[in-house]
Amino acid sequence: MSRNYPGVCFVGCGKIASRHASTLKKAYKDISLSFFDKDASKSLEFKTKFNGNRSFPELDHLLDSDDVDIVYITTPHAYHAELACAAAKSGKDIIIEKPVARNLTEYKKITAAVKKHNVKCTVAENYLYKSFVKKITDSISNGYIGKPLIIEINKHNKDAISGWRSDSDLMGGGALLEGGVHWVNLLVSLAQSDPVSVFAVKPDVEYPTTVPFEDTIVLSVKFKNGTVGKLLHSWRIPNRFKGISLSKIYGTDGVITFESNGLFTSVSGNKRKKFFPDFSDFLGFKEMDKTFIKDYMEDRPWNPSLERIGLELKLVDAAYRSLKSGNAEKI
Repeated sequence: MSRNYPGVCFVGCGKIASRHASTLKKAYKDISLSFFDKDASKSLEFKTKFNGNRSFPELDHLLDSDDVDIVYITTPHAYHAELACAAAKSGKDIIIEKPVARNLTEYKKITAAVKKHNVKCTVAENYLYKSFVKKITDSISNGYIGKPLIIEINKHNKDAISGWRSDSDLMGGGALLEGGVHWVNLLVSLAQSDPVSVFAVKPDVEYPTTVPFEDTIVLSVKFKNGTVGKLLHSWRIPNRFKGISLSKIYGTDGVITFESNGLFTSVSGNKRKKFFPDFSDFLGFKEMDKTFIKDYMEDRPWNPSLERIGLELKLVDAAYRSLKSGNAEKI
């Protein structure tokens, strides 16, 4: 490695921060981790739990600290833009937990601050690092199912939604924005092309829900390469298999069938194959966080880029516009 380990400070000490901090400590036992939370007791708790370097009592203290190179934002996304802009102004590089922001206006504020202050910024989109994704895209590139025509992703489970996720102001959208961005990312990755338009519908049925705006949605997406994508995403539809669903990629010469989370994949076409993911890193967090640090130390660009994340947020924005207009909307 060409540089020392960077000092990483987590802003927001909750469940997702604990996951990332644990991953980094296991991968790099000597890495310097610091913590900040509005609840100072949480910062101290995390400092002790992860043998951290510092626990900051105030946000300004960490932004002024020479011990912090990367600010890892793990708060609800309503606060991402404000925190990212402050970190950029202080010359800190930034990793933001998904989704990047509540809307495109906040996203543009982040990108403007990153550009103005010449800092690095990425989003912790772990689905980009799931091992089964590359195996599927390699199968497509190798012509195992001929020309891909339709990508169908299904993800539904009846989830108990409470706290800030039931607050319309803090959410800025519904299930598609907060959880569905993972599946939008997967859809774009499997299409291997930029989305150009989307038509979205949701059930016009009255029922009790704690999710603002929408808890169930279906998207039909057209991609630049001619492929069509379909995404069913729901936090409301029961699933006896606890979130396990089947998805497919239909090609001119075959079909790829896969469990939506990546538990297994079957290719049937010009070549038959079955494969399973790396269960030691099933969710991709290990590979993602390790890669962020390695790329930082070797001065390589982070992946995903803000441009890629922005494209996916534009798809979500267009989907919400489509719900209102009743028409397909350009991305």
